[in-house]
Amino acid sequence: MIDYRVNPPVLFADDFVERHNIAWRVEPAHDRTVLLQPAFPWDGALVCKGHGTVLKDPRDGLFKGWFVAVEEDLAYRRGRQEYRLVYVESRDGWQWERPPLDLCPYPGHPHTNILFDYDSGGRTSYASVLVDEDDVAEPYQMFCFRDPSWKCPGGVVPGFGRGAGYGLYRYRSADGIHWRPQHGPLDIASDDTLYVHRDPDGSYVSHHKRSIPNYPGGRTPYDVDPAGSRSAFAATSADGAHWQPSTIAMTPDRLDRQGDQIMEVGRHPYHGGFVGVTAVYHSRHQEMDLQVAASPDGRPLSWWRPSRRPCLPLAPLGEYGGGLIWPTRTLVEDGDHWVLYHGATEGLHGDVYARDESVLLFHGAFCRASWRKGRMWAAVPAAGGGQEASLTTGPAGETRGWQLVVNVVTRPGGRLLCELLRDGTPVAGYGRGDCLPVSGDQTGALVRWRAGARCPADGLALRLYLRRACLYGFAWQEDA
Repeated sequence: MIDYRVNPPVLFADDFVERHNIAWRVEPAHDRTVLLQPAFPWDGALVCKGHGTVLKDPRDGLFKGWFVAVEEDLAYRRGRQEYRLVYVESRDGWQWERPPLDLCPYPGHPHTNILFDYDSGGRTSYASVLVDEDDVAEPYQMFCFRDPSWKCPGGVVPGFGRGAGYGLYRYRSADGIHWRPQHGPLDIASDDTLYVHRDPDGSYVSHHKRSIPNYPGGRTPYDVDPAGSRSAFAATSADGAHWQPSTIAMTPDRLDRQGDQIMEVGRHPYHGGFVGVTAVYHSRHQEMDLQVAASPDGRPLSWWRPSRRPCLPLAPLGEYGGGLIWPTRTLVEDGDHWVLYHGATEGLHGDVYARDESVLLFHGAFCRASWRKGRMWAAVPAAGGGQEASLTTGPAGETRGWQLVVNVVTRPGGRLLCELLRDGTPVAGYGRGDCLPVSGDQTGALVRWRAGARCPADGLALRLYLRRACLYGFAWQEDA
């Protein structure tokens, strides 16, 4: 049984059959912290551009990161930054180290934290690292883009045969540091943005970026993709080697600002569904911030953004995170928090005063931000004050004898009431007047009525009344 006090329920989708006076609150991240700043020639511009994975390794409990570092390149050309794959680790998720490895020396530095340099296949980006504890010999696998046209002898990715050009490659490893070539380039259509995830049945899902034609008025002349609108696509694979055709997962819609585009959609499994963040690129301003995303099943077009307010807003321009925020692959659970490790740049993506396409050299740091678990977004009364709001679900399935748990915070004078409905009519003893008000800060509070705390029948609908309250989630639990 789920302990909802530790793993609070969330609202997965805007799927209520009725809403009155409801709006969506998004919680901004707290404890925004700079963890690593540029210190060496190979990360002198960006310690972390995102484009990688940070996780808590179930094998040894260490926090580990595989992501892109960017060299301070004085000969920078548009779109051709010095991308290298680097490795960092931490015991507590706060104090991070660059381990001095002997894999890829740099002039004047015989030991570095570089895992892939250019002679191993050119530039590297978007490392998706997965840990399979059942594989004793090689529990780590990685999917990443390689571009052997960039300073790679022979112009092919070593270990993958002749003609191994730009594309997505797969590696295996016994320790997460020394990587063995496995498959590639893989048959998946994507631009330069792609993350791979694993489902409980062992299959694979990719979330990746592709461009679709701009909608009227969406053209930004100084963007590097002026004719297209970046959008999120998804593809599936049974074995990680052979991929089904991509389908669209999320595009900008009427609630987005003109010129907004979807760069990345992360996902973290939670209570049978998925929560995560979406990287939204504001092409008119050449900025990128993060918004909440959620899906009850992870399927394409099931992803829902409760609000377009950023969950990780930009800092003032000129500070880390003032121009672009690049999330790593997924959220990391650390105690009672969801943590997002990310790359945060000081500057913009391009020159908003340019007359043609432009990209600027990025400078930034490796950072951390977090939210209380289950507390990224909430339903609230849209009008505020003492005005009441309500949400009504459709008929539930098998819930006879189950108890209702709510994740809620109320303000002074606020409360949450619930009632059970059959065909729109309150069930005797379970109406709003029979409900004992729920108030305070409660992640897993049981709802009680005068007739009892257990649901009297299957197939009942639920209506929740909010006054000066933030409802983060609710769930029916079989036993309490």
